[in-house]
Amino acid sequence: MEVFLKEIFGSRMTTDPFELEQYTKDIAYIPPILVRLLAKPWPRAVVQAEEPREIASLMHWACQNRIPVTVRGGGSSAYFNAVPVQEGIVLDMNRMQGVGAVHATGKAEEAAVWVQAGTTWYDADERLRRQGYTLRSYPTSAPAATVGGWISLGGLGIGSIRYGHLREQILGVRAVTAGGEIVQVDNPGLKSEVEAGLEGSGLCFDDFFGLEGTRAVITEAHLKVRPLPEKETHLVVVFRDVRPTGRLLQGLGQVSSVFNIHFSSPTFVAVLQKKGYALELPQERYCLAMDLAARQTEVEEAVRTIRREVQSLGGEVLAPEAGEAEWSSRFKALRLKQTWPSLQAAELLLPVEHFAAFHEALTKLANRKHTVVVTYAHLVSPQTVLLMTLFPSDELNTLRYLGDLSFISRIYAVGKFYGGKPYVVGLWNTAYLSDMYTSKALKRRWERKQKLDSPNILNPGKAYKAPFFLSRPVFGLGMGFLGALRPLLRAGREKDD
Repeated sequence: MEVFLKEIFGSRMTTDPFELEQYTKDIAYIPPILVRLLAKPWPRAVVQAEEPREIASLMHWACQNRIPVTVRGGGSSAYFNAVPVQEGIVLDMNRMQGVGAVHATGKAEEAAVWVQAGTTWYDADERLRRQGYTLRSYPTSAPAATVGGWISLGGLGIGSIRYGHLREQILGVRAVTAGGEIVQVDNPGLKSEVEAGLEGSGLCFDDFFGLEGTRAVITEAHLKVRPLPEKETHLVVVFRDVRPTGRLLQGLGQVSSVFNIHFSSPTFVAVLQKKGYALELPQERYCLAMDLAARQTEVEEAVRTIRREVQSLGGEVLAPEAGEAEWSSRFKALRLKQTWPSLQAAELLLPVEHFAAFHEALTKLANRKHTVVVTYAHLVSPQTVLLMTLFPSDELNTLRYLGDLSFISRIYAVGKFYGGKPYVVGLWNTAYLSDMYTSKALKRRWERKQKLDSPNILNPGKAYKAPFFLSRPVFGLGMGFLGALRPLLRAGREKDD
């Protein structure tokens, strides 16, 4: 194996244990006992690709030899999405960077650009701005997340409320199949996976989105972009109660010049302020940071509309400096780790109409369990909120950390009651697959995977089926046991509140 990989990648291949160790984890801490139980995260080798032909040679060889390949970009996810679970080879995409020239698409006032998969969203936007353009949307982890990574995972974030899911902003994808063929697949008008499944084993557009690199290796994406807006304005509005906050959220999805809406809970703000952040925000308030971008007249009219609505709901619009500060901090939500070095989190999609009710139920649950919970969220469509809930734990105390895992399942249970579901799968959320998809949809997903990757070598163990210890019956028993044990493992109330 080493000889073959050296021939293709040269010094860009390593089997050094120190270097391999960096690829055995992502941003979330997982107790080693759980990792050993569910995965084999140490790759046999790591290679760094610079061009599609190298990836094609690797995939052809890996397919013939039944060796798993896990594609990795920025490693900024938290569910083992880009960590091996069956050893094999890690394909590091971070050398494949570059942004082409912006060009017309043939549609009126629509422009696009080819971007290599290893480019971070932040770098892509910086390079586009030099050409007078900017991205339509990007993840909150833009400084670390790569283009290929976000296509493969979620595709919802900053700008989604205006421009939709990332899938709707891509004209085509260049990729390498599991068998080593270099292909380009264009957007045929958002064809569904059901239609794709009828077409046999050839890749279709739907095979790239939210499937965690399990059907192909993305090498380049053809992104729609937008001209730099004529006017941008950033506002922060605050409320004393979550219910008017929720009502305003529901209405904001219909304002055409709104580019982004970010929610911060009072506890989230309070924890940040312990370290000297977010001092421009008042305490014990529910905050909505609003970012508007359009023609000047459109933005000014939207601001007037928002101010009237906020006043009618009993809220307050803060000074402009607060909006500017929140916008400049949009990539820094995890400053929280400076206050809580150990965090656990649940990320879910939730109907915006149930946002306030969910938050009230979550607050009651946290109070009942004597746990400090912070929440931030983005409105990603007129109907949907992408919500992150975090709480402190202690990774140095393995028993307590394991006990705290049960609280994540409680959060997801509350979310499910209000119509929510986990955002991404990876390895750790395979236990919730039946909450995310119908049995028919799960069967169809797996059949499609087998058609495109019959040896199951591309990122195996993710997204489709739960391993035994994460299967629903076993997982349910385990969470029940940990939930009962959790009060005994905690030293009274949280010392961080």
